[in-house]
Amino acid sequence: MKSFVVKEDRLSEKERRNLSILDAIRRGKEVSRAEISKTTDLNIVTISNYVNKYIKSKMVFETGLDISTGGRRPELLKLNCEYGYSIGIDLGFPQITDDSIIVGVVMDLSGEVKAKEVIRKENDSFEVLIEKVVDLTDILIQKTGISLSDVKGIGVGIWGVLDRYKGMVRYAVEEEKIVSYTKLSGALEDRFNVPVEVEHDATLAAFGERWAGIGASSVVENLIFLCSDSSCGFIIRDEIYYGSGKSAGELNINPPISGEESDKKKCWSSYDYGCCMRSRGIDLGIVSSLTDHFTENMEENSIIMDLAGGDVSNISFGKVVEAAEKGDELAKKTIAEAGEYLGAKIAFLVNLFNPEMIIIGRGVEKAGDSFFSSVRKAVRKWAYDESVKIVKIVPTSLGEEVVAVGAAALIIQKAFAKI
Repeated sequence: MKSFVVKEDRLSEKERRNLSILDAIRRGKEVSRAEISKTTDLNIVTISNYVNKYIKSKMVFETGLDISTGGRRPELLKLNCEYGYSIGIDLGFPQITDDSIIVGVVMDLSGEVKAKEVIRKENDSFEVLIEKVVDLTDILIQKTGISLSDVKGIGVGIWGVLDRYKGMVRYAVEEEKIVSYTKLSGALEDRFNVPVEVEHDATLAAFGERWAGIGASSVVENLIFLCSDSSCGFIIRDEIYYGSGKSAGELNINPPISGEESDKKKCWSSYDYGCCMRSRGIDLGIVSSLTDHFTENMEENSIIMDLAGGDVSNISFGKVVEAAEKGDELAKKTIAEAGEYLGAKIAFLVNLFNPEMIIIGRGVEKAGDSFFSSVRKAVRKWAYDESVKIVKIVPTSLGEEVVAVGAAALIIQKAFAKI
């Protein structure tokens, strides 16, 4: 199995070998030098030189002898999971809904989540959000009881279009809110005195699935993670693809302003706006569509409205999913239509990138099997057979933790490289 190398910056040969060998040990749990050699294509002498350094630093332990297949019995190697920890924070998506949360995790070197904390995301300023993230990080450290000296870094996943040269993020395309994410990283560095990495949430979600989720134990080298229909993260030939400015992965066009500012607002907020390359929102427009429907048809009997207490403003994505599970035909129809819409977008990606796997997350995967059936049906309709027969379309395996796990895993990967 190939080592998964992150290529944001050019790595030295030494760093590449560190990643390759340490990742082989991490994935293998307990492995011999010979097994690492088969995995990495490095010779035993080279591996032994690196491993001796890891053992001396107490990052790796020798745990005993393996069964001999002839000759001397090989020593087994195991990662010292308590050598260090990383913290991952997911700032969540900018739209405030019933499901809006900020997620934080603490992860050991093996990739195991040792602690998790979730707080509700409110309609706060970015400055208040920064304060909440600092407090959340404090809570995670106290919860696990780990020493701050053992924390290798903090990774943060942020929604929006990143500009790494200016340290800015177009935090919510719908509202054109552009903020400096360096204020966030600076606040965390000042408080905890550890390295901080801020990355695109979809990129981290893709990395998290490759590191600890669906792709962790497979031979998948090319996968795409979709944050609903708004953005995606790429793993191409076992490497993260960032783009030249770290802003790759936005699925939608940025509509021009023609005349009044309201024209731009209309493009993003109108569910039926005639533009196939715009986002319907984190819930694929399901709530907006049904809110409009029941505003015009208040007397219609529906499980959706029963769950909403007869108030259209109480319709939520979760209530629509629940109504569909209870047999509401309109809910099922609306979810199916959303699946068809997303499937057409995925077909474009399948045709363009020919991935082995498409992973869908950010909450919309909770729509269930009928939703995924509609997605796959649309992909078969619009994508070419040559690519369709290869790709698997699945929900995230890491649920609401996926971005935070990816953020923490990226810190560990960087720590591996620098040993």
